[in-house]
Amino acid sequence: MSVPGTGSVRGPGALLFSLLFLLLLAGVGSTWAQPADRVFERIEAVRADWNATAPPETGWTGVELPDLWSKRWPDHEGVVWYRLQWQEPQAVQPLTLMLDSVTMAGAVYVNGILIAQDRHLVEPLSRSWNRARHWTLAPPILHAGHNALLVRVSGMSVYHGGLGQVVVGAPASVLPQFERAEFSRRTLLQGGVGVTLAAVAVFGMVWLLRRSEHLYGWFALFSLLRVPYGYNYIATETWPYPDTATFQFANLSFLLVSATCFVIFSLHFCQLRLLRLGWASWAVSVLGVVALAMTPTPWLAQVRNGVVVSAAALFLLGASLVLWHAWTSRRTGAVALAVWLLLPMAVATHDCLVYLRVISTNTYYFPAVSSFMLLGMALVLALHLVGGMRLVEQFNVQLRERVDAATARLAEALRSQHAAELERTRLNERMSLVRDLHDGLGMTLSGHLHALRGREGEVDNRTLSTLRDINNDLRLLIEGASMDDTDRLAERLAPLRHRSTRLLEAAGITCRWQLVGLEHSRLDARRSLDLLRLLQEALTNVLRHSHASEVSVRLEAMHGQLSVSVADNGRGFEVRTPCAGSEPPVGMGLGSMRARAQRLGGTLTIDAGPQGTTLALQLSLEPAPSI
Repeated sequence: MSVPGTGSVRGPGALLFSLLFLLLLAGVGSTWAQPADRVFERIEAVRADWNATAPPETGWTGVELPDLWSKRWPDHEGVVWYRLQWQEPQAVQPLTLMLDSVTMAGAVYVNGILIAQDRHLVEPLSRSWNRARHWTLAPPILHAGHNALLVRVSGMSVYHGGLGQVVVGAPASVLPQFERAEFSRRTLLQGGVGVTLAAVAVFGMVWLLRRSEHLYGWFALFSLLRVPYGYNYIATETWPYPDTATFQFANLSFLLVSATCFVIFSLHFCQLRLLRLGWASWAVSVLGVVALAMTPTPWLAQVRNGVVVSAAALFLLGASLVLWHAWTSRRTGAVALAVWLLLPMAVATHDCLVYLRVISTNTYYFPAVSSFMLLGMALVLALHLVGGMRLVEQFNVQLRERVDAATARLAEALRSQHAAELERTRLNERMSLVRDLHDGLGMTLSGHLHALRGREGEVDNRTLSTLRDINNDLRLLIEGASMDDTDRLAERLAPLRHRSTRLLEAAGITCRWQLVGLEHSRLDARRSLDLLRLLQEALTNVLRHSHASEVSVRLEAMHGQLSVSVADNGRGFEVRTPCAGSEPPVGMGLGSMRARAQRLGGTLTIDAGPQGTTLALQLSLEPAPSI
């Protein structure tokens, strides 16, 4: 694979450059006048002053067309008369006369008859330098035999004064030449001005709305400065300037500053921070404008040539930056813009050579080609703008998704906070109720039990036992209610474990507890209270009815299930399923335990025999459905 810039140009690249070269040659060739039916026997010119109304008798010299005063009379300002002579046969047919250009203004006489004249033949001069014109010649204007064409040209040598090609021939051969010249010099340029103004309006508005988008601002400014320069090619008078010199100064100034703006645009498009290059371009523009304003007339032609070369060099520099960026980045937009700039680069070189009179023609292609260039640049920038808008739309979609997600998280946080506030309120109410029970009913029961302890013989044992049960239930209720749902199951069991162990051991019954896997197990307050009351009931039965010497309590949490067993070595009892409407066995509380097991969503089994009784409960640690 060849290294870029070192190998020969092949494939599509060679074809593209070949087409550009052929187009350049075709453009140069097409500017020459086509062979005419009539050949001039003699072409002469003579100088005169601004006020000459007729050519002088002497001083005529032979010339060739196109003729430039800068070669023969480099300092001349005023009028030059041109005399062209040819022979017509006896049978005179209508002919067409075409003048390729008159720089700057002129008048045309055929055989002494005035057939056309510009409006202003003295300052401010009319501008006919880029206008091809034609007239039909027929008897009595034409003579059989000798005919003479006299052209008065008013202009200045420093502004390329002179006369272009002159053609006399049959309408069928001359009119196509005129139509080609009119299309390339007038029609295309007038359309180009419209395209340029549209680009200025669109991208200028984009820049005004988004001042940070400097790329569009520089493109709009570059396009705007092209308008007065393009006006130079279609203007027929010096308006709005007072004279030709001011018009030419403004025209070249706009050209130079426009080329500098194009360099700045290219730097922004290529995302290059070459500040020195930008400042150097502005320095060239400022120096060029100052030189045009300050240079005396004898040296003005050389300065004008230098300004035109500088403007062309700046344009080629900006275009070369785009080509380099397209080659290195391979961005689609950069490649597209580079393709659009290839032809204008070739045409700018051609027109610069035409201006310097290296190529002898009066046809400039860059004003017309630059319109297509601006159109292509506008399309590329439009795609760039659309791409930016799509990125903004994607960002907005992502931002909306993030905002929705954040809103959902915030709503969830607010719901959690609300739930926490409700739970805190509920807990406060529960604690208030617990304090009321403890300070009121609890203190009353404890006082009565304390007062009755020394009077066992005087008080019915059943009544005393009932009071003690009520007191234990109340204490269990207070202890269960004082705990939060976040409390671990082991922590909820601790008060019951301590109190029941103390009571059993006081009665001579050894109590052993085994808690397995309860470190992270939790039950809500309602289910915890049912479990505690079920265990309390089972241990109370062991204490009162079993006559056991030891009891073992085991709670094991595993795989989301809780296994509870209470086993003693006392005397068993007959387990009967109570009939509907019948009372459970007195003191056993089996019906109450079964009801609590059902509310817990668990399964209760009781195995009673001569060797003791085992109560087993299986339940899920997940909340059970409401019954």
